[in-house]
Amino acid sequence: MPKDVQEIHFVYEQKSNYIINDEGVFADTLLFQIDFPDTKYILKKHPSDSTVICGFSPHKGFGNNNRKKLKSIIYHSNETINAIHYVVSKKTIFNVVRGDDETKLIFKKYFRERFYNFGYRQEFDFVKKIEKITYPRVSYEHEFSKISKKIEFIESQNHGFYSSSYGDFIIKNLVFFNKRLPKFVSPILFVNNEFGIEKIKNIDVTIELKSVYYK
Repeated sequence: MPKDVQEIHFVYEQKSNYIINDEGVFADTLLFQIDFPDTKYILKKHPSDSTVICGFSPHKGFGNNNRKKLKSIIYHSNETINAIHYVVSKKTIFNVVRGDDETKLIFKKYFRERFYNFGYRQEFDFVKKIEKITYPRVSYEHEFSKISKKIEFIESQNHGFYSSSYGDFIIKNLVFFNKRLPKFVSPILFVNNEFGIEKIKNIDVTIELKSVYYK
């Protein structure tokens, strides 16, 4: 990071790990088992990585209720995080937007609905150790101690894991670090990271850093 920096600007994209195309729906078999236990699936090559075998179900395999649930998962998972960390005040502001072109196309083509853009604001105050989330109609505050995650480091802090719950399961989520970036470049609050986060691979979503610049 250059000297005398006042602001760190960065952007993350969060995408659902459900892949929807003309064939049907692809996902990790555990995701199918947790989210759609009554939906039958077969094993098939992942559409974007032929070395990976995953679960697959055709569109007709999803009834109305499961289609609504899948639509909700895609709606809440696909987000763009536009963030600024203010060095002097020690605050990070996230402006989170739902409504990228890919998600709109999925809604139009496979759910036959229009996608309406949605946004909210998230603030991390590193002095007061408080998180504030402001949605259009409601706001919440949380203490850092209640929401922060702890990383288990491996490979000389180039990679790590943190645990979270998904359904009735405790899942380990993979974290990739970038040692050239300050620790404030992160989509999630961690208590023990020393570097910026390049990518997070959860069972349900993948969060990837797209850009960073300094002012």
